Amino acid sequence: MALGSFIGLYLLVSTAAMAQSERRRPVRAGEQTHKTDVPANEAQAKPVPSKKLEEALQLLFRADSARGRVAPRPMGPEEEGFVIDQTITKVGHDFYDAFYTRWESPPGINGYAIALVERPGRGTTTLIALVIDDAELFEMPLQPKYDLIEEGATEAVGMAQDYLREAHDVSRQLEKEDRGVSGRY
Repeated sequence: MALGSFIGLYLLVSTAAMAQSERRRPVRAGEQTHKTDVPANEAQAKPVPSKKLEEALQLLFRADSARGRVAPRPMGPEEEGFVIDQTITKVGHDFYDAFYTRWESPPGINGYAIALVERPGRGTTTLIALVIDDAELFEMPLQPKYDLIEEGATEAVGMAQDYLREAHDVSRQLEKEDRGVSGRY
């Protein structure tokens, strides 16, 4: 223990002492050293005139603003919505995997959170709940048979897609009514 702390203390103290005191370019074998234009101490460097500094900053701002005008990139899967795994057992994880492999977000719909929540059930069954944006759509008992797991996952995907489409249509209709486009009074 004492040897390790001694080595650590030695490394902390010695690294600063072993550093170069001034800037030098590495010298190759057989090459003569000559004085460089780099100041040995940055405190001795001459300040940049304000006019040159202002021009450099303007060029930097122009380059930065030109980079910001890039066309918007297409949305990735993480920007469409989330599918959250809140399962506990292997049967629950198998259901999540089957759901996720079948899941395809409806076009034009984003900003949702789907959670597959597993709860304990009787015997060898568990309860799987499908929750979208804090609204529980359904809960079903799940047995440890893979064909039943796949069938349940397919049903859950269909229900989730239908729910998201319907919720999207309702929100669009409400937006139209808020703008007065519907014509109803």
